Amino acid sequence: MADEKNVGGMLIAFLAGSVVGAALGLLFAPSSGAESRQKIKAKSLEVKDKALEKLEAVKSEAEELVERGKEKVSGIKSQIQAAVEAGKDAYTQKKSELTSEEE
Repeated sequence: MADEKNVGGMLIAFLAGSVVGAALGLLFAPSSGAESRQKIKAKSLEVKDKALEKLEAVKSEAEELVERGKEKVSGIKSQIQAAVEAGKDAYTQKKSELTSEEE
């Protein structure tokens, strides 16, 4: 789970670095102000779209992990319930045996 948080942090840092690098590259490129602003706007929209795609992918993976976790918990819960029932049955049987021996 810690690795997933680390990957998310790295993804955010990568995207932020990409945005800053692209903006600086466009600002220092030999073009007019209007062209630079247009390029910055286009690049920022492109980066935004990519970030939204990555966000959706991460969200989907997180939902999958949650679902798998729920399935595992459900399986363990069933095993525990079966063990408790077996214990109750064994207790009832032993109690019955002891009661019949006393009589």
